[in-house]
Amino acid sequence: MHAIRFNFRTLCRNAAERGGQMQQRLLDALGARHAVKTLPEFGIERAAQLAGCTANHLRNLETRGDLPGPRLVDAGSTQRRIYNYNEVNRIREIIGKRPGRPLGAQCVRVVFSNLKGGVAKTTMSLHFAQYLAREGYRVLLVDADPQATTTGAFGFIPDLDLHDGDDLFPALTEAPEQISAAIQGTHWENLELVPARLALQYTDWALSQPEERQNQTLGPPPVRLHRALKTVEDRYDIIVVDTPPSLGMLALNAIAAANLIIMPIVPHMYDISSSVQYFRILEQLCALYEQEINVQRLNILLTKVDASTETLNNIAVINGAYGELILSNRMGLTKELQKSASDQVSIYEIDQPRGSRDTYNRAIMMLDGVNSEILLAVRQLWQQEILSGIEAAETDRTRILA
Repeated sequence: MHAIRFNFRTLCRNAAERGGQMQQRLLDALGARHAVKTLPEFGIERAAQLAGCTANHLRNLETRGDLPGPRLVDAGSTQRRIYNYNEVNRIREIIGKRPGRPLGAQCVRVVFSNLKGGVAKTTMSLHFAQYLAREGYRVLLVDADPQATTTGAFGFIPDLDLHDGDDLFPALTEAPEQISAAIQGTHWENLELVPARLALQYTDWALSQPEERQNQTLGPPPVRLHRALKTVEDRYDIIVVDTPPSLGMLALNAIAAANLIIMPIVPHMYDISSSVQYFRILEQLCALYEQEINVQRLNILLTKVDASTETLNNIAVINGAYGELILSNRMGLTKELQKSASDQVSIYEIDQPRGSRDTYNRAIMMLDGVNSEILLAVRQLWQQEILSGIEAAETDRTRILA
């Protein structure tokens, strides 16, 4: 009696077809129930604080018609002015207080990168991008992680809302300009997203093929994201990239595209050991693609910090090795941040804390501290670029006069 040969390929094809039908049913069922992301609302005092003026000044501008009339909600027997972050940015624009990269400075690319997972890369890239948007900068957030957690935080359901071409893959394998077609708007008016899908995982395999390594038109596989971002970076002040927890082509592309690398490290022994290998790989990457890579700064961010003796001892070890690279602000463990990560929502978008108000405030203070320090590093890169330009111009002028 002959055994029936198991046909794995047929099984996969049939399962994929059934799965596609299931996806469509899920999408149809979502319909009107699909979650629409919104921004938190607040009163005039908070709006004025963010916009850099007083509440009375805002009222006067609105009364004179220099600003659009506020949205009003009933608050007992009176009406209360309410605003959100998008409206604050419009106010900044009108009163001339919207920030941006200085004249003559280029867009800075900030990449959150580490070989390990579970170190808060996604949490920090999401919150940093939204912090920048809250402060008024024009931001592009690139999700280069096929797990697509960052994408989900903006209300997109990968492989239901998104289709072929709605990610980095075409820009890395067909033409760099195709990144523009993948860019999606979000509920933050000044924050756009290049989403990810699980199918993006195929990128690592595709870029490792011999024909890709020899592709003269697209260039070396590890520097293609760099080339793609150059086609759109004039639209933004800062580009933020979230990377996968692995060392494939997607992670290498992100590193090669960076001006500033933020390396989150959990102060545990295994994470400390992996950092050594990470730096060795960066050195090798720089040696191979020295002309294309323009990393100007790297900082280490300590995350998931607790008060245990072991953690404090490990932090002392890390400081001894990497002292000048380490950001002074750290991200501790808070229930609010853990809940935020599991729910795929940003703390900056929460109207009311899910836990205690103190826990929420502590998380916000830590995030603002870390993000403001990273933004300071970005501003320093802008300043260096401007000074370099001035020095180059002076050198040229001296040469001409001589």
